[in-house]
Parts: sequence; structure tokens; C-alpha cells
Amino acid sequence: MFRLIAFDLDGTLVEFNIPFEEIRAFLGIKDRFVLETILSEKDEFRRREMLKVLERYELKSAENARLAFYAKEILQFLRDRKVIHGVVTRNSRRSVDIISRKFGLEFDFVVSREDANPKPSPEPIKMILERFEVEPKHALVVGDHLFDLLSGKGAGVKTALIVHEKNRDMIETFKIHADYVFNSLKELKGFLRGEYDSKGSSKV
Repeated sequence: MFRLIAFDLDGTLVEFNIPFEEIRAFLGIKDRFVLETILSEKDEFRRREMLKVLERYELKSAENARLAFYAKEILQFLRDRKVIHGVVTRNSRRSVDIISRKFGLEFDFVVSREDANPKPSPEPIKMILERFEVEPKHALVVGDHLFDLLSGKGAGVKTALIVHEKNRDMIETFKIHADYVFNSLKELKGFLRGEYDSKGSSKV
């Protein structure tokens, strides 16, 4: 039974719609992965300035973000059952703060890119496991991107892939690294209900 569940934020719990093409054009980035390009910049001043630009776009997107279908319901379900849950995101901490206030979300933990090497590094997941003294076999990472799955796998935990319209074309590649595949958070909740109920957990 999972004692701890770590969710991705953008694309999993919330729809940010960050305009990455616009960011690439503004910063002169040709690589697909904006954050990796910025973090690999050797000039410290330029790196800081590029991160500021990225965060400005993120904050604006967070203000206009939409909550994913069934996000509040699954978070409340986990809270009712006293399952440790939170967010591991490549976004900034301030973005998460905006989302939390905007939608009234409460998390037991938040790990942003300022706190650890970002996904696909397993570092943020390992950090959480150590903090809450949870063994990898009792944890689950939930996300919609390959980086979420690789981060979880690198930390030795089970992974769940959430399928939606924006990632459907890449599912065949992604699901190789997923222990579970769900078409919605509602479907994930149904699976978790079976897990907890079959183990004798009671609702609070």
C-alpha cells in the first residue's frame, strides 16, 4: 500500500499552458528542453536572467491556469485517508504558491526546481522519501511526462502515467517506464480506492 504519493504539477494536477515556443524565441533557445538549456548556461549572470524570464512566464501562466479534472477530489481522497501527498515540479516555488492559493490546494510537501535537481533526476523523490522516512516500495510518482516516470524509477518507486490529449501521441514511449497507466485522475482514484479498501483502510 502506498504511504506517499508525489504528483507532477503542470499537466497532471493543473493546466499551465506555458508558451515554451515564445520563451525559446525570446531567449534564443533552440533546444527542446528550456530549463536544461538555462541551467547549463555557464555565465552565472545570464543564467540568473534567463531563469527570471522563465519564471515571469510561469507566474503569468499560473495566474491563468486551470485545475485538471478530478484534481481536488483525488487530493481530498488522499487527505481523508492520511496518505502523505504533495508536488514535485520543474516549475518555480512561486508558481506553486500561486496555484495553491488560486485553487485552495494543500500539500504535505512541495519540491520545486529551487529545492533539488529537477526531474528527470531522482533527487527530489529521494529527498521526500528520506524526509518522511518512507521506503521506495511504499511510494508512487504520478505524472504525465517521461521525466516524471524516469525520476520515480531512478528513486526505485512505482510510477503512474496520466494520459491526456497533449501527451497521447507519446504514450507508447512513455508507458515503457510506467508501472500503471490511467486515462484520468478519476481512474487513478478508483485504483487507489481498491488498494486502500482491500488493505482494510477506513475513511476518516
